Amino acid sequence: MALDPAPSGGGFMLDLASYALFADLRQEQCCQLLDQHRVLRFMAGRPLLHEQDDGQGLFLFRQGIAKVRSIDVEGQEVVLSLLGPGDLCGEMAILQGAPRSADVICLTDCELVLLRAAPFQALLHQEPRLALALARLEARRLQNLNRRFVRRESSAAARLLQVLEDLATRTAPEAPPTAPIPPLPQRELAALSGLARETASRTLVRLRRQGLVEQMPGGRLRLVNGEQRGGRG
Repeated sequence: MALDPAPSGGGFMLDLASYALFADLRQEQCCQLLDQHRVLRFMAGRPLLHEQDDGQGLFLFRQGIAKVRSIDVEGQEVVLSLLGPGDLCGEMAILQGAPRSADVICLTDCELVLLRAAPFQALLHQEPRLALALARLEARRLQNLNRRFVRRESSAAARLLQVLEDLATRTAPEAPPTAPIPPLPQRELAALSGLARETASRTLVRLRRQGLVEQMPGGRLRLVNGEQRGGRG
């Protein structure tokens, strides 16, 4: 991991209000949140947060994709959600005053902004619009988590297609399901889908043959559009 302090002027400048969560904040409130922030860069495969770590700050994703995961009583990885540009993580530990509740692992190289907990907590008490925006964020995450667990009863093809769509839409804010997906090891695609590695590999080959998934240069994948998927299904 490389850690770079953000320069105070002339170099890195973060437009915090360009992110949906902070869009309703005034300039001085954004400056309050950015007090003593840091820019962090993590390589793919590196942990960003560990379960049971102290919650000393929260992270805003600028680039890259990460997974939020926990380990069950049988030692199996359970992927809870995916995070990408514009997403926030680490806020639950701050809100609850408790250790981190899950691991966050970078699936690709990631760049994040570390925000201090104290200004964030203070602004939550002062600005109802920020509190409401955060509540909406948590509601969306709960919906996505419910969908992920319901999906466990679906076919291997349906599960893998949904994971690929989730990855595509995490590549950038407002990214479409057909956006190119960064290359990931097949073991990661299997873990994200809740499938055995061999099953995920066979399923991906079948989806490519059916024209539902396109192989792109550099190991990237891309889903065809929804109409084509529906027509071929």
